[in-house]
Formats: sequence, structure tokens, C-alpha cells
Amino acid sequence: MTRLPRIAPLALLLFWSIGSRSADTQRRPGPYVLPCAGVTLSANYLAETGANAGPGFAFHIENKTGKEIRLEQPVPSSAHWYARVGLRWLWRASAGRGGALVNALLEKGPMFAYQPAAPPERAEYLTVAAHGSEDWVVRMRDDPAIAYKPSCAHCNYPGETEYQAVFAYAYLPSAEEHAPDLLRCGLRSAPVPMPPVAVRTASLETH
Repeated sequence: MTRLPRIAPLALLLFWSIGSRSADTQRRPGPYVLPCAGVTLSANYLAETGANAGPGFAFHIENKTGKEIRLEQPVPSSAHWYARVGLRWLWRASAGRGGALVNALLEKGPMFAYQPAAPPERAEYLTVAAHGSEDWVVRMRDDPAIAYKPSCAHCNYPGETEYQAVFAYAYLPSAEEHAPDLLRCGLRSAPVPMPPVAVRTASLETH
């Protein structure tokens, strides 16, 4: 697995520290969770998710435990992008609501979790049976959180040539949300190789 840079945790922690000083408690970083034991999340980039459907990602969850698990949708709940500059991988952008990497260098490190103040009005869950697995595909055009969009001129690193995405899930229910077997630990994919931005942009524009 490619080692991720120190700029990622520094940037994320700076973002969270600024937010915690200037915002109210609902906007501060939520609690953090540790990676799950026996449950894994993996992903692959798809140049085409169906007939004229555009690019996206195929996701896979493996539940190696002897207990059924439930995850609050959307899964994954966050995406993080990295660009290669020379021999280094640098953090580019993050999107989503929960699963922010506290330290991208620690593959088994903690993640900030999203915890709503009140139960969602129409919660939807992904259920994975004991010793079971689930596979699904998400189109970029259907979910802005997984669409690669760090394209502002001031955000680009000179010389970036390759890209990777890391997906994560971390959710904790509010005190009033009753969801049996809800997963209370974090999931994080390995870095997912992606084609250059120009290739993906052309693919999106044709759909």
C-alpha cells in the first residue's frame, strides 16, 4: 500500500482546529472511532458504470464476524483524494460527512465520526449478514461526495501526475436513534488508483 503524506493529517487537523474555534458545538469535530476488526471496505474505480452512466466506483464490504452488522447510509460516508508529485502523495481534497482520517499515515488509526444531534427522519441502512458480504456501485453523477472535484487553480500541485482516492465510513447514532447492530467502528479502503483528471472529465462530459 502506498504511504500517504504528512500533509494530509496536518491539513485535516488544521481544518478541524479552525472550525472548533469559530463554530458552535454542532460544527466541531465529532467523536472518533477506531477501525473495525473483522469488517473491511474496498473499492475500485470504474470508467463506465453502465450504458451511458458515466464513471463511478464499485464498493465491497466483507463481514468476517459472526454477527450481522448495519451501516447508516450513505456508505462510504467520506472520500479523500491524493495527488502524486514526484515521489510523494499529497492530500488534495475531502468530501462527505463522516470517516475523516485523523492521520492518513496510520492505516489503522482513528477516524472522526459523524454523529447527528437528532435521529435522521428517514434513515436507510445497509445490512451485511454474519460471514457475508455486499457489493454495490455508485455513479459519480449520482453522489457529489465521491465525484473528484479538487480542480480550482489555486489547489493544484505543480507536477501532479497520478491520483488516488481513499474512502471511509464512520457513523455514531444520536442518543435517540435506535438501530440494533449498528456498526460503531470505522472502515477505510486502501488507496484506489484513478486515471488523470483530463480523462475523467472527458468521460463525465460525454454522459
